[in-house]
Amino acid sequence: MSLNHQDGLRSAASRQVAPGDQARADLVAAGRLLLGRGLLSQTSGNLSVKLGNGDIYVTPTSIEYDRISPDDIVVVGPDGAIRHGSRVPSSETPLHCLVYESRPEITAIVHTHSPYATTLAVLGMSIPAVHYMIAALETDEIAVAGYATYGTDALARNVRRAFGAPSRAVLIANHGVVTVGESLKRAADAAEAVETLAGLYYRSLAIGKPNVLSTEQMAEVAAKYRAKSAPRLADRGTDQLR
Repeated sequence: MSLNHQDGLRSAASRQVAPGDQARADLVAAGRLLLGRGLLSQTSGNLSVKLGNGDIYVTPTSIEYDRISPDDIVVVGPDGAIRHGSRVPSSETPLHCLVYESRPEITAIVHTHSPYATTLAVLGMSIPAVHYMIAALETDEIAVAGYATYGTDALARNVRRAFGAPSRAVLIANHGVVTVGESLKRAADAAEAVETLAGLYYRSLAIGKPNVLSTEQMAEVAAKYRAKSAPRLADRGTDQLR
């Protein structure tokens, strides 16, 4: 192996981004993406990513998403205690920690107050299988977690109770929606899918009685979704936000 080749390898290694730095950059990018798509507004909602060492990178409280920088991201432990960062972490950090504890396969969480999903949450209405795309959320009904004051352990417990695996989404009564994924992109995609489904359900209710797909119909769709996603499982860590 030539010296130049060795130098090239060292140079390439030096350009690799540390997992923590990547998590910070991804959270900033995801916040701006979801803001631009109308799923986040001002300072409402919160995002997080969990690394293999147990560190949870979470967005700060009370900073607009288009003003958050990587340095504003806060690192907490599984118990919610701050490990690194000068900002105050999201008030919903207890919720994030408890969902990660109960769903060890999950590495990213998105919580929004998106308009249609939150409207149904205010009404206490779960979202049934009004469109086959709900299969992407690995459920045939998006449940509603019971209301509790935001930022409390009681709310975190309510969400955990309603958030059975493998579902990727749950509404929170009079509050909003939480989605999860094995990457931040998948959690963000799930948040967008919930809002699309909520909009379809809301508008169809305004016209008449929606047709809900049967258990048998959804089982067929779910099988097709599993077959489609299986080749991607090995590469799930490479998902890029866009």
